[in-house]
Amino acid sequence: MKSVKIGEIVLKNPVALSPMAGVSSLPFRVICNGMGACYSPTELVSARSIRFNGVDKSYRYMRISPEEEGITAIQLFGSEPEDFEAAIETIMETPVLNKVSIIDINMGCPVPKVVKTGSGSALMEDPVRASNIVKACKKTLEGLRVKIPVTVKTRTGFKAGDNGKPDFAKALADAGCDMICVHGRTRPQMYQGESSVRAIAVMREAVRDYVIPFFANGDICDVDSARKVIEQTGCDGIMIGRAARGNPWIFEQVTAGLAGKEIPACPYSGERKKMLIRELEGRLKYLPEETAVREFRSVMPFYIKGLPGGNQIKVRLVNAKSFDEVKEILDAD
Repeated sequence: MKSVKIGEIVLKNPVALSPMAGVSSLPFRVICNGMGACYSPTELVSARSIRFNGVDKSYRYMRISPEEEGITAIQLFGSEPEDFEAAIETIMETPVLNKVSIIDINMGCPVPKVVKTGSGSALMEDPVRASNIVKACKKTLEGLRVKIPVTVKTRTGFKAGDNGKPDFAKALADAGCDMICVHGRTRPQMYQGESSVRAIAVMREAVRDYVIPFFANGDICDVDSARKVIEQTGCDGIMIGRAARGNPWIFEQVTAGLAGKEIPACPYSGERKKMLIRELEGRLKYLPEETAVREFRSVMPFYIKGLPGGNQIKVRLVNAKSFDEVKEILDAD
């Protein structure tokens, strides 16, 4: 794959971590960067909440560490251009957050509580509003005299019958979007069924003449699936989502495979358990122990998936209440 630039940012490779609620914590993003991911956006954060409540309520989800992550990206969702304007102004007034590299707009979230506000994937049904949001973000950043690119992550459609939304992709590009990433599922699919490379390709083709990179996302779980998506969509880069949960090694494997190098072997049991502990230790730096362990329960099973006795370990981990208990469970195996 060729070198890719988002705005003036040169990516070390075109393989990124897709933002995921409950998964894309700062410690995990740092780990993925170390494993080869070119960058990793934060979990989605409400632009309206930042506008009216400041950053305190949302800070834990938008925490970044440029020194550890390299390229950073804060992902915002909302339905009103004014909310994005105010949110960006607040972000740029906040220490550390104002060092963010990219502002990413979520126009793909299918969760009902997001969609019912006109945000996330609902914006696919309102290209004018979506365009105005992109324009508002660009104008605000230009007014603050900072060269931060604005990107959008979206889907192949809002309705079940949608097979790609080329006009929507063009509207984003015309509004000045610096990169578009398309997840190959429609909103009704949520995260089920097959990701459509054909629908992604339709949207990629629609913006081929624009000088902006196009990324693809969906069902990328190894080198072969990554090659398939790249070859069949003509995308410039890819984002890996659910396959990276508990498996940050996928980035070194995919980047090596796409570069024609030897693919590193899958990690052994001990290595996976050590990485689980490393991520939990990272979460403990920013959260109370009880909160960190409770929220990490949904992630821990992915680290031990497929290991001998994994199901029994999983049952114990999802009921763990402390760091010492998690260590005891892993050490006992």
